[in-house]
Amino acid sequence: MAKMMLHRDVLKNFGKLPTKVQKKVYELTYKFESDSTQASIHLEPVEGSKDKKVRSARVGVDYRAIVIAPEKGDTYLLMHIDHHDEAYQWCMNKQFEAHMALGTFQVFDVQLAEQSIADAEVAHYEAEADSYVLQKLSDRELFGAGVPEALIPAVRAVRNDEDFEHLSDYLPPEASQILFGIAAGMSLDEALNEMLGGLDEIEKPSTPGDFSHLADMTNMDLVLVKGEEHLQEILSEDIEEWRIFLHPYQRRLVEWNTKGTVKIFGAAGTGKTVALMHRAAWLGHHCSDDEKVLITTFTTNLSVTIKGLMEKLAPEVSDRIEVTNLHQLARTICFRAQGQAKIAEPDDLKAVWKQVMASPAAKDLEFGSEFVRDEFEQVIDPMGITVEDDYLTMVRSGRPVLRRKQRRQLWKLFIEARRQLEYRRLVTFDGLIHQARLVAENGEFPGYRHVLVDETQDFGLEALRLIAAISPIKEGLSNPLCVVGDGHQRIYNTLPLPMSRAGIDVRGRSRRLKINYRTSEEIRDWAHGVLKGMSIDDLDGEDVVTQGDRSVFHGPRPHLVRCATDDEMAEAVVTWVKGLTESAEIATHEICLTPPNSKVINALESNGLGTVELKARQADPGQEEGGIRFGTKKRIKGLEFKAVAILDFGDAENLLERFENYVAATRARQQLLVISSNV
Repeated sequence: MAKMMLHRDVLKNFGKLPTKVQKKVYELTYKFESDSTQASIHLEPVEGSKDKKVRSARVGVDYRAIVIAPEKGDTYLLMHIDHHDEAYQWCMNKQFEAHMALGTFQVFDVQLAEQSIADAEVAHYEAEADSYVLQKLSDRELFGAGVPEALIPAVRAVRNDEDFEHLSDYLPPEASQILFGIAAGMSLDEALNEMLGGLDEIEKPSTPGDFSHLADMTNMDLVLVKGEEHLQEILSEDIEEWRIFLHPYQRRLVEWNTKGTVKIFGAAGTGKTVALMHRAAWLGHHCSDDEKVLITTFTTNLSVTIKGLMEKLAPEVSDRIEVTNLHQLARTICFRAQGQAKIAEPDDLKAVWKQVMASPAAKDLEFGSEFVRDEFEQVIDPMGITVEDDYLTMVRSGRPVLRRKQRRQLWKLFIEARRQLEYRRLVTFDGLIHQARLVAENGEFPGYRHVLVDETQDFGLEALRLIAAISPIKEGLSNPLCVVGDGHQRIYNTLPLPMSRAGIDVRGRSRRLKINYRTSEEIRDWAHGVLKGMSIDDLDGEDVVTQGDRSVFHGPRPHLVRCATDDEMAEAVVTWVKGLTESAEIATHEICLTPPNSKVINALESNGLGTVELKARQADPGQEEGGIRFGTKKRIKGLEFKAVAILDFGDAENLLERFENYVAATRARQQLLVISSNV
């Protein structure tokens, strides 16, 4: 029986087709699966097409579906649906092949690729031809890098990075990604491993027209139709692409079976959380009824988002998967074991520290109250330090240097702070985590079969120790723990520390995602520039290597505007938003402003542009509720929008503000507006 696979562009544009055409597409698929040779399908060769595998099927009086017929096997590919003439024009010069080295399905236009090089207005020197790194690869190596044989001459014409930029949009995505890694200094094997995760387990086609293996391999563009109900599900308007398509490297991480902790890290937009959710679903399917999977995050907002997405992704195992944030997890552990102390509110802490700074221990202190409290909240409390000797000898990365005598003086104040908290029967959030860790280590909490952690970069030492205690690391079970994070996004904990200090060993099981799917290359590059000159850690004590990082698409450069007043800012934002919405390409719910500014919000409302506040502990309603979103830079972490406006760039020298600006900028897919008095 013939198989039909649908291209992601068919799914993406299906809702825009007339209802009658949609019905015909359903009928086409049903007829095809029962008998692909039925005369009523009207599957005919497209005269004049460059690729002789191209067929068309009638799906209405004036609509045609472009189908690629295999040279071997019975797997057909539904690639495109459009008006008669437009559909034929779309496929006329394209070639559709299974790459015999990578196994991936590729679509390319030789004429456009060659023209892109010819149009590149670059002054070349003779010496450049042989010195450019891609010229050092043989034809066989270029083919091994995913370049179709027909495009090897076009790659041979590349003389420098600018030429490659022109050509890359016309290469198959995996070939472009691998060649970019090589251009960035990787070897061919390193680029293959970094971009695709290696080729050891990939089934290879016997000919470029053999698609029989595609249904069994992970790819970013095709999905196999598995019956009528499955077709209706994947063609529904509310299904997100991330639930269907994974990059091959992501799929390998999802199904990576290990005996120890796995670490997945990468810059914003590289699909870390998507991989984590798919891995949780995969683990959930392998659990017995009495085993549980835990997904925990640092922020409440992200846990709310993930919980809703997991219910869509894997409803059949959602009862085995618990999703919560770190502080709620600590509350649950302490409550089940011993009840729970009251969490100190801001006013409580203000009173505590006022009392501490008025105590005899603060006499002749050479530090201000702000520094003392900061040292406690950034070092002592999250690190779980309870013994003076540990404080005297510890490394305080990123904090001002302190002599031993100064630390002894400060320690007296920290003892007083904890005494004041205990007197009031209060605990801090980090104190609660410390209590939860002790409960778990004493065996008073049952733990989980699998634990997955997102936003690991914001977890302090005590939090990591708690995670180690509730995961089955010491039992030697498979896949005990998966930690996911990004050192570029330290908006709650700016002090990096190796996970090994918490007893979490990721040696040999650490993988970095490099391909950005969310953000345009122009926005990605600008966002990384915000952190220029900073050392970004890999979550385990080493500096991260960003060699080969790249976005899969291009867009407009970020629009930088200088405004002296809020009135100027409001005018600039209204003009920008109107330009986006009047083009009919971006809806109001796909635009976000951060941080909130009342004058800007009022100006938008006055111009008939509604707004929606992104509140804590509440999911973004998405397309169900129109209106321009607004929220703090911390609140929008974990979300994405087609357009983002940063209304206050802040102090470019402030470490935390730089991290927050990076997070805010990387929420944008296509458009970024940055307003500042110092842009």
